[in-house]
Order: sequence, then structure tokens, then C-alpha cells
Amino acid sequence: KKVVLAIGGSLGARTINESLLVTYKVLLEKDIQLIWQTGKFYFNAIEKQLQSDKVEGLWINAFISKMDYAYACADVVVSRAGALSISELCLAAKPSLLIPSPNVAEDHQTKNALALVKEEAALMLPDAQAKENLQEKILTLIENDNHRAEMAKNVKALAKPDAAHDIAKEIVKLAS
Repeated sequence: KKVVLAIGGSLGARTINESLLVTYKVLLEKDIQLIWQTGKFYFNAIEKQLQSDKVEGLWINAFISKMDYAYACADVVVSRAGALSISELCLAAKPSLLIPSPNVAEDHQTKNALALVKEEAALMLPDAQAKENLQEKILTLIENDNHRAEMAKNVKALAKPDAAHDIAKEIVKLAS
């Protein structure tokens, strides 16, 4: 089965959560599994809303402690576009649908997302359009194996697996 991983950070992302509440049943009906990290602020309310829908294929929790496992089984990742999220997506080489937060300084998440979109390494969905378009965007991406493979290749090319070492070398060079 195909797997969608939806993450909004440890605190959660209201727009992603609200959009998934509109979308999750269609994904499950299409035999797509959903791993959904709600964030701690939203978990109890969403879990309560879903009590009657405890169905196979839906895993929901406030936090994912083994993100490497979650990324490993994901075919598509729905995420905000913070710097750490972008870095993880590049290193994990995962096709993603990025929903930049509109509530950050200088709209830097949109800039982060556009850097990947420009390289055909991700898709971007503006926050204001997420509720109406998330389902269609997920389905279009998850059903196109070739597009996902191309995105995975492109995003992996942007990864910087030795970034910490490279930064440390530059600091030592500057300090010398």
C-alpha cells in the first residue's frame, strides 16, 4: 500500500490538520495509508473527532519519536517548509507536498519551498488553498510513480549529508 506521512512539527500545524480532517477518509477509501503527526496542541481534539473512525490504515499520534521509520515507509510527505523539515526531506529523498506556514518571519517557509519547487524536488500548496486542494494534490502525486521517482532523485541531489562537518571546517578555518 502507498503511505502518506503528514507532519506539522512537534506543536502541530492547524492548516495541515484541518485539511487532513477533510481528506483522510478518501485516502483510506483508496487504500492509501496515512501516518499523521498532529502535534501536541491538536492531538486530543483530533483523536476525539476520529474516535468513531478507528480504521485500518490510519495511524495518528501527537509526535513521532522514530522519524527515520516514518520517512522510510512514506511514499509522499505532507509538511511545513521549515529549514529542518526541508533538510530532512532532502536527506530522506522523499517526494513532498509543502504547505509553508504564513505565520513566520519574512515568509521564509515559502522561500524554502520554492527552492525545492524550482528544482522539481517538491510541490507547494499555499496555506490558504490547503483545505480545498490537499486531497487532489496528494492523490495526483501518489498515483504518479514516475513523478515521485523524479522528485525523489531531484530532492536527494539537494541533500547536504556532511553539512555539520563542512560548517565546522569553515569555523576552524575562520578561527585560524
